[in-house]
Amino acid sequence: MKIEMPIPTEEEQQRSQRCKQLIEDEIYRNQRPISFERYMQLCLYAEKIGYYESASEIFGSKGDFTTSPEQSSFFAAAFAEHIDKIKHQLDAFSIIEIGAGSGKFAADLIQAMKCNGCIPQRYYIVEKSAELRQRQKVYLSGFQFECDIEWLEDLTTPINCAVVIANEVLDALPVTLVSVENNKISERCVSVDDGGEFQFVDMPPANHLSEIMRQRLPKAVLNRAGGPYQCDVNLLLDDFIEQIASFVNQGIFFYIDYGYARSEYYHEQRSMGTLICHYRHVANEQPLLWPGLQDISCNVDFTALAEASVRGGLNVNSYSTQAHFLLASNALEKVMTNNQDVMVLEKQAEIKRLIMPTEMGERFQVMVLTKNTEFTPEQFTIRDMLHRL
Repeated sequence: MKIEMPIPTEEEQQRSQRCKQLIEDEIYRNQRPISFERYMQLCLYAEKIGYYESASEIFGSKGDFTTSPEQSSFFAAAFAEHIDKIKHQLDAFSIIEIGAGSGKFAADLIQAMKCNGCIPQRYYIVEKSAELRQRQKVYLSGFQFECDIEWLEDLTTPINCAVVIANEVLDALPVTLVSVENNKISERCVSVDDGGEFQFVDMPPANHLSEIMRQRLPKAVLNRAGGPYQCDVNLLLDDFIEQIASFVNQGIFFYIDYGYARSEYYHEQRSMGTLICHYRHVANEQPLLWPGLQDISCNVDFTALAEASVRGGLNVNSYSTQAHFLLASNALEKVMTNNQDVMVLEKQAEIKRLIMPTEMGERFQVMVLTKNTEFTPEQFTIRDMLHRL
């Protein structure tokens, strides 16, 4: 089915052309195709012209997609309730938010925690994008908070005790693309065709990539005939998880994202992988279109996340849907109790979008991890799905 795409403005097209030229120059300089991982890195994070580094609107109705915190402050309220339940089991703690988006989640969470009488020592925002850091500072400057907020480009100083929250962060890590047919594995790279446009080309894979895919892919996929099976793999996940874990001496880690357990992620019928692009709220599968203007993301292999976490010294506490995680908090009960007569339909609709199976409730998954502290899975979900990993 052909998707009708919005047309970028002339200014956007010029910026995309600059991003395209940057990528072309690297291809020609190396005299060979570049990995899709590198292509995605440049599209999203190239200075001033990458998707997350430009001045364009990203989040909400005026942007390209809407995250859970943008949908409703209920999302942050649920986290505040979960944190309130476990605060007595933690030493004096700070919050570390990885990738803070517009800053709305930080504002909602700090305010909700204040209502619970649970103020963190400090609120750290780890934000790679200089553009987003500036936007967050402007947005959050309009609030009065009882804890200091500190922005970091990377974690460099150990933190004794922390609650780490990463919502829709892992899906933005650049991924490697793979093609499989008749037990042959190839890496899908990006080159330039004779007409000057980007194209995919299959290249021999590095040994470590071939080994990883043979471990993860089912035999039915490896031996597939009649057309290539295309999929994706996040080779940056281990380092990302380990780096964050290594700077926290004691704590709890919440990773929220859309994705699947491995058996679903590499299902035989998912033959085109999980890569998805968004431009002005239109989803498409054309990552080579308008580099720098589209969000490019990939679903999360939660089995890989669990494995990476264990290698990074973390314990896997629970794995559940976003709906089961949110409903395990007392937030919904509080909202209904406090707003029985005045809760407007709009607020109800916002919450439903977060928890309904047909909306974000099942599409998004939550993995809870711990370090040097223990909690029961029932504290964070009404239905743990660890057995599915």
